[in-house]
Amino acid sequence: MRTKGWTSSLLVATAMAASLSVLACNDSVDPRRADDGGTRIAAGADPSMSQVAFSTEVCGVIAATLVITENTRLSCDVECANLTGPCIQFGRDNVTLFLNGFTMTGPATPPASCAASPATGANPANPGPFPYDGISTAGFDRVRIRGPGMVQKFRRHGLFVFHTDDAIVEAVTSNYNCYSGIFLGVAHDNLLSENVSVRNGSASGAAPCGGNCITNSNDNHVRRNHFYGNGSIAVGPPQLPTTPNDFGVGLVGTSSGNVIEENSIGGNINGVLLYPLTARNLIRRNIIAGNPPVQLSATAGTPVGVDIRDASAAGANTFEENHCITYEGTTLPAPCPSFTRSRGHF
Repeated sequence: MRTKGWTSSLLVATAMAASLSVLACNDSVDPRRADDGGTRIAAGADPSMSQVAFSTEVCGVIAATLVITENTRLSCDVECANLTGPCIQFGRDNVTLFLNGFTMTGPATPPASCAASPATGANPANPGPFPYDGISTAGFDRVRIRGPGMVQKFRRHGLFVFHTDDAIVEAVTSNYNCYSGIFLGVAHDNLLSENVSVRNGSASGAAPCGGNCITNSNDNHVRRNHFYGNGSIAVGPPQLPTTPNDFGVGLVGTSSGNVIEENSIGGNINGVLLYPLTARNLIRRNIIAGNPPVQLSATAGTPVGVDIRDASAAGANTFEENHCITYEGTTLPAPCPSFTRSRGHF
């Protein structure tokens, strides 16, 4: 039988160990493992931020690309004057960038001063070196980009998550960027949660862009975000020659196994767009309505977009419990119109 004194010592030791583990934590909190089963992040400030030691603070004008190799946070608004490289670029795995309620502003005023479409650089198969994004993960894994805060007016994408796995982008507002607000390229097993991506994609031309572009990327989780007012009426693949290809959320190339759930997607050129070779993606419990705005369709004079534009093979992707009105594709029964009550992000 254990004595009372032994039990007291154990409790003290346990408490000390818990305290030390908190001090040693490097932003390991993953909201997918929350007590609510991974369906909602608690309101208010991210509790994990109180567990992160920040080695660097950033404020004011950034004249050349800032490469971060330690946990970094903004301490005031940032003006990015660099025309030849990303504003902030990760330089190591396991690093957190905390926007801390501030704004990063780039040198563009879309569509003016944007990179020429398609903005894929010298090697179209590898857009990584192309320099004009707000935040670039640059191929590093398990990085964190945390809000609240805003990234706006960059010459290509607001956030460029490229060749990166197991990252978290959370509570960031990406506004008025030339191409996509958040771009995932060859990026797998990442979480995008509770972001707001609006008014992006006015200058991407035929390149498919918008609120969140997911290109050749697998097994990502995109949940409880807001995507509004993204895209232009420029036509492009996959349905040339007359169909605009921008979107709120786009599954492009061979993207597969992604979960797009509980998002609000409205007022975009297309709500959700799926390319022909996408497969095994799950689109569920979203509000996808009001795409495109009615005045845009009237002004353009031709059909512009729909809530879900699906160029994939019939049945290749799964649609469940979305609240949507218009659908273009071959899946039967058509997933829209559908007026389920289990929908969206409130």
